[in-house]
Amino acid sequence: MSLRKRLSLKNSLRKLLNWQPADEYRLRLAERKLFFAEARRKFVTEKPQHGSFRDYKRAFRRHRVTYAEYMYSYEFWRLDEAKRNRFLSTSEAQCIYRKAGDAKVRLVFKNKALFLNTFSDFVTRDWISSEELPFETFLQFIKRHEGIILKPNEGTRGKGIEKIHYQGDEEAEAIYRRVMQNRCILEECITACEEISAFHPQSLNTIRVVTVSGKGKCELFGALIRMGAGGSFVDNTHAGGIYAPIDIATGTVMTDGMDAHNRHFPKHPDTGKPIKGFIVPHWLDIVETCRRASQHIPNIRFAGWDLCVLPNGKVEIIEGNHAPDFDGGMQAPLKTGVKFRFQQTVKEVLGFDPLPLISIFHKTKKQG
Repeated sequence: MSLRKRLSLKNSLRKLLNWQPADEYRLRLAERKLFFAEARRKFVTEKPQHGSFRDYKRAFRRHRVTYAEYMYSYEFWRLDEAKRNRFLSTSEAQCIYRKAGDAKVRLVFKNKALFLNTFSDFVTRDWISSEELPFETFLQFIKRHEGIILKPNEGTRGKGIEKIHYQGDEEAEAIYRRVMQNRCILEECITACEEISAFHPQSLNTIRVVTVSGKGKCELFGALIRMGAGGSFVDNTHAGGIYAPIDIATGTVMTDGMDAHNRHFPKHPDTGKPIKGFIVPHWLDIVETCRRASQHIPNIRFAGWDLCVLPNGKVEIIEGNHAPDFDGGMQAPLKTGVKFRFQQTVKEVLGFDPLPLISIFHKTKKQG
């Protein structure tokens, strides 16, 4: 590892370890300003028939929901306070992760190249990082593979992802300059098994599994299947994809598909393949992969694993998320909150109550 890379990782870790209540306070003020501005704009431009900006502000102050959570994902506008309190908003979950998650683990998961190196036992596809990447090595890589996925090294929610092909040295030089400037990783394109690929062949159609682990235990808290739509090669919900929850016990898809705008799809809108009732192939292998991955390095307390079932039946980890959301796949499709189930799971697996951590004034104790 180069000196520049080691210094960058040390600086990132120092910032994570030195997170203070004042930082949390500033973050929440910024979040409030951002969320209120978005909600105010949406109430004006969308003119929704339900809810009000006044009620949204009340919901935000108590549960820190976004406009999308209030209006679409959880439909807070139709719920009384007791039912609202059953949901765990994305903002509340992120607060718990910031205080109870491990900073070193967070650093590994945020850096895609570092993650792929750390979890190399679970990765078979070819990939390279832009870190100290000579042009000739880059050129050989993109010539070697039929298609390449280019990802920002610290990107999230499918943002900035491109699919590229070799189309001559001149164009390759332009791509190389962009890769080096933006700090990316490049991966060979892979495809899912036939059963999963049939939903939308243009995208990978990954499985997301959320785990809570610690003290030698691992609990699979939730899972969903994601699929692209409209010809997109990206299947992320925030990038226009469709998702549906999976029953952990059986690997069966539990509901119709749903997108970020609360639209429901009994069948995939492009291929017509039914979604509800689909049985994910090699489900037990997926479960076992997640259990092994959650124990691969110390202190992985919370994780969202993105996986693919390859055509040969093997399970491949695509990415890991140190702070998985609960909006997609676990709360939104069934309109059922998981706050108290999450609380109980964390108590049983990790031995502490996560809900007090939502308070900005809570003093965090180091978790074992």
